[in-house]
Amino acid sequence: MNNKGIVFLGIGFELVAMCVGGYYLGDYIDNYYGWKAFASTYLVLALMLSWFLHLFYLLRKFEKDAETGNEGPNS
Repeated sequence: MNNKGIVFLGIGFELVAMCVGGYYLGDYIDNYYGWKAFASTYLVLALMLSWFLHLFYLLRKFEKDAETGNEGPNS
């Protein structure tokens, strides 16, 4: 597996960790303030949006590197 494959595998684990972590942190906030799934819902949505922006940034970076021929030392 090349370096890009490992990067995208790591991105998948990031998404799972962010969703699970956001849910539990949001659940803690909901219990603290007495809300009913408000913080957990919006925190998970905000984290997923930030993950998509991060994914978009990485895709653009890989596209730019492919155009310039700069594949990095491990390719």
